[in-house]
Amino acid sequence: MTSRPPAPPLPKPQHPAVAAKALADAAYAAAHAWAQPLEPDRHNRATSQLYSTLRDLGIAARGLARYQTTGAAPDPASRDFGRHVTASARWLLSACESLDGVLAAEGTSLPDPDEPGAVLCRTARTVILAWRQPSGTSADRDTTVRRFITATGFLSSATLGLAVYAPRHRLIDLQVVNASLAEVIAYLTAAIQVPADEAAPGHARGPAGHQDGGAL
Repeated sequence: MTSRPPAPPLPKPQHPAVAAKALADAAYAAAHAWAQPLEPDRHNRATSQLYSTLRDLGIAARGLARYQTTGAAPDPASRDFGRHVTASARWLLSACESLDGVLAAEGTSLPDPDEPGAVLCRTARTVILAWRQPSGTSADRDTTVRRFITATGFLSSATLGLAVYAPRHRLIDLQVVNASLAEVIAYLTAAIQVPADEAAPGHARGPAGHQDGGAL
């Protein structure tokens, strides 16, 4: 009997802030794509991709809440960081649950694996691994969360884009998702104590000019 070859090793996790930047880029692209009129099948697939993204980011945020700062003594924001980010995770998972009856994107056919929604789903799954045991300086942590806030703002825009062309029975669900994402932004903002006007979704400027406070 021949033995099975060993499973390939898992890829090395990205730096938490790098993964957050990729997430913001992917969310921006999805928001742009979903702002256009979509055929019913494409709209359903995009809604499934949003569902999967929210679910995976809720899981990822639970890991991010355990961020271990290194170097200098913890700053005052560290005291409540975990509590606020954990609350954001709950809101993300609640947003996912609001899409009642939607199948996860893994169960949908995908004619184009490089379409923005598919890239967004893959990026969200990558973020889970990157944030499973995150560590770095407090500046690294804050850069990661700022980029997460930016990404969440773009997800809110993406949700509103889907809502414009959503069938009546789905419109209310998407409005609930958008309200939940506003709560996510509020808790992430509190986690690193940034000014509210800097954390607002409209503050983001797109992949080439994210105002995320870091160069990673």
